Amino acid sequence: MAARLIEIQRDDGTWSMGLLGGTEGYPIKETSGTSFYAYGIAWGINQGYLDKATYRPALMKAWRALEKSVTDEGMLGFVQPVGAAPGDSFPDYTEVYGVGAFLAAGTEVYKLLDSEQAKKTRK
Repeated sequence: MAARLIEIQRDDGTWSMGLLGGTEGYPIKETSGTSFYAYGIAWGINQGYLDKATYRPALMKAWRALEKSVTDEGMLGFVQPVGAAPGDSFPDYTEVYGVGAFLAAGTEVYKLLDSEQAKKTRK
């Protein structure tokens, strides 16, 4: 599943609300799903299930996109509203589950970067 996810990642680093819809079906970026996928990829790298050389570039591309989606006031924007099907997201809209996913992803990204820094320090 992770291999397919990195294949369908959008150029902006996010994933579409409907994964196979691309930017044609979903032109606006969305951050909650992107956060969940980034979390999963980072966790997989950190646990040794996913090859770091293969998955780290996609992870960091997603993380940069997520960082850019935080407003100057600290709100994570572009979180899709609750609904029964994929829909639009908005730059000035957030939901608590999106923020939770963002924080979970950030925790795993931090662990990855901290581990890399520790390895450099030991050398």
